[in-house]
Amino acid sequence: MTGQVFAAVHSTLGWLKRLGVEPESAPPSVVAGLALAPPVIAGVIFFHLTALEVVGIAIAAGLAAHLAARLLDQPLDGTPLLPALVGVAMVGSGASLVWAAAVAVAAAVFELARARFVPSARLQVGLVAYALVLLLSRTGPTEYVTPSGVPMPEPIRLWLTDPSQAPVDMVRLYVGNVAGPVLTTSMLAVAIGAAWMWYSRRLSLLVVFTFLIGAMIPIVVERWSAGYQLDSGPLWFAVALVLADRRTLPASQLGRPLVGLLAGLLALGARTRGFAIEATLVVVAGTQVMTVVFQGLTWVRHNGEETRARLRELRDALRTVGRPSRARPAQPPS
Repeated sequence: MTGQVFAAVHSTLGWLKRLGVEPESAPPSVVAGLALAPPVIAGVIFFHLTALEVVGIAIAAGLAAHLAARLLDQPLDGTPLLPALVGVAMVGSGASLVWAAAVAVAAAVFELARARFVPSARLQVGLVAYALVLLLSRTGPTEYVTPSGVPMPEPIRLWLTDPSQAPVDMVRLYVGNVAGPVLTTSMLAVAIGAAWMWYSRRLSLLVVFTFLIGAMIPIVVERWSAGYQLDSGPLWFAVALVLADRRTLPASQLGRPLVGLLAGLLALGARTRGFAIEATLVVVAGTQVMTVVFQGLTWVRHNGEETRARLRELRDALRTVGRPSRARPAQPPS
């Protein structure tokens, strides 16, 4: 018994050593999960029970999706837990837990659908789920409180609606001791997660850099404070941990910088129209969806014959389903 325990401990230590030395060889879900750990820990430190409840909802939705996949005999190339966690990370610290549950369930269902119908589509469906719930509810998951429980707009909304109370102290913004999404107010925690992603060769610095270039255009034109506009945990969570993830980026060397540039320009440009931090999250989700659609159309263009064959199979299957079954003629007695 002691030998088995020793062997298990030795194997675990060896695995952790390989993870530290060659993180790119680790399963993608492990790498992404470790990148999410610092923001989750920071959220629990700042928002206590609320953050724990939100994380618990995400875990429950992810486990339920795993059970559903097993019952449906659906193979998964990752875990639905991660999209659920990414989605609820954006929910407001003062929002009802109903919204966290809606986002988590939508993210888990989207991940099951992606794995079943479009497994080659690489996008973070957790962020897509949050954006969809936000757009359908308008303001549902966007209620915020400070870590002390005082209702207050997140820093960009505060700056847009009442400039006399802004800017918030830059150190507080960086640490994350402000109102905002429950797991992403801390830019420091996001930076630690992004550093791990970069070390694991999963973070595209090119996309981060081109996003920054695009974001600086409206900042310079409007003469805003670049430090205040960019010192944002939610913004860099969406950019560094989602948009710049190499697994979700187009293969084209030209497409990657264009994705970053367009997202930065639209995300910060939306603030000139009165949209706050939520616009950045919607823009990043929309950019990922557009990238997947463009890649799909490109595949169709280069695989026309296979596409037509699949459409014919679908047409024949629909005809078979819609055609009433005919009774077999009675066989004469032998």
